[in-house]
Amino acid sequence: MLEKRLCKIYCPYYKPSKNKELACKGFSVVEKLLQERKKITFLISEKILKGVTKEMLVLNMCITCPFYEKDCDFIQNAKNSLPCGGFTLLGQLLESDSITIDDIIRNIN
Repeated sequence: MLEKRLCKIYCPYYKPSKNKELACKGFSVVEKLLQERKKITFLISEKILKGVTKEMLVLNMCITCPFYEKDCDFIQNAKNSLPCGGFTLLGQLLESDSITIDDIIRNIN
């Protein structure tokens, strides 16, 4: 269900046949937040994430992602690549004060 609500809608890298074990760190954080019964709103926003939000996510979440060093287009070429769906959704949730960076950090592992 999360794959349909998060990946299919938010992620420019989503492939329906992809194995869940290849999910980004953002996916696993959102999954854990839902298990904590955090209210996650899956509404797409046209608003561009603030630079400070992006930096906070990269420094606190992305560096723990298995795709970070070699396979993350956004990290390798941020000016020309979009972030993954989990990054985008979590950024929107941070900026709407639905969650805090501490919520994300607590659910990294």
